[in-house]
Amino acid sequence: MKRSTTKPDPLSWYARKAARAAEPLPGVEPSQERVERLRGLLEELEEAGIKGDFEHMTLYTRRLPPGCRSCVAGKGTNVYVTGLCTRDCFFCFNQKPRKDELVVHGIPVREPEEAAEIVRRYGLRSVGLSGGEPLMFPERVLRLLSALKTMRPAPLVDLYTNGDRADEALLRRLQDAGLDGIRFDAAARDYDLAPIALARRIFEDVSVEIPVIPEDRERLERLVLDLDALRVPFLNIHELFLCAENSARVVGEGQTPLEDSSRHLLWRPTAESGEAALELLLFALRRASHLSVYYCSTGTQEMIAARGLRRRRRAAAACGGLAQAPGTEPA
Repeated sequence: MKRSTTKPDPLSWYARKAARAAEPLPGVEPSQERVERLRGLLEELEEAGIKGDFEHMTLYTRRLPPGCRSCVAGKGTNVYVTGLCTRDCFFCFNQKPRKDELVVHGIPVREPEEAAEIVRRYGLRSVGLSGGEPLMFPERVLRLLSALKTMRPAPLVDLYTNGDRADEALLRRLQDAGLDGIRFDAAARDYDLAPIALARRIFEDVSVEIPVIPEDRERLERLVLDLDALRVPFLNIHELFLCAENSARVVGEGQTPLEDSSRHLLWRPTAESGEAALELLLFALRRASHLSVYYCSTGTQEMIAARGLRRRRRAAAACGGLAQAPGTEPA
């Protein structure tokens, strides 16, 4: 566990930092009760063997998913396959009204084959195919895979889906095309594990990636146990996000928005979701035998965005300009 050695009580320092980050009113000092509660959680996590970095809240119980390793190093990217979706989740932070467009590393393109040149240009090592629901356009996804997997060296490619279109025939076509891993947003389907169980029979690298909705605590703990029983290797969690596109619906669900203080992100977590994520990590450490849970916090995402932007600027310098990615702003 990476911790600062310059402070006499680093856990208290990290707890106070986390408490300030969870304070909905800017400039208000967090209550001592909140600080002590968070410090207790961090102490329990450390004693239970949590891995990662307290400073950025990049924490995981066993190991990082393969695609996340390059991402944390600032060498990952996203291919926005489409903005269209089969669902309308209250926590979705994609653009509204929805639009069918293909965007690679923040750069709009016309053809899937253009993705390979952009990935090569910026020296990226992992690619996430997302949306919207990318499997609404399976042939587009297969063309992207063909282009990316003919690169030398080829990047690692994951696909994000809610599972609505993930039937066995399509999953096998994706595997044959070279897809390395598949990630399911189980929260979009009310924690239905049927498509995840199906994918587990086909892919070795199967993940679930969800926002931590504080009111779903008992269901999330059951999800950890069920995924562990299925031998699903990874559960990625992050705070419940609030942004311009979903703010009214998220607040309507009773969530409290935090101050927008990020230099790189256009979203921010809700007040209680970070603490709920730490509690779920602790539950997984104590109860899961095989499942690895990774907390990709907004602190982690801020760090990733900063590293990625530095790499992007270096790579773009020779071209005389910087194409800005949606969801980021220059440092």
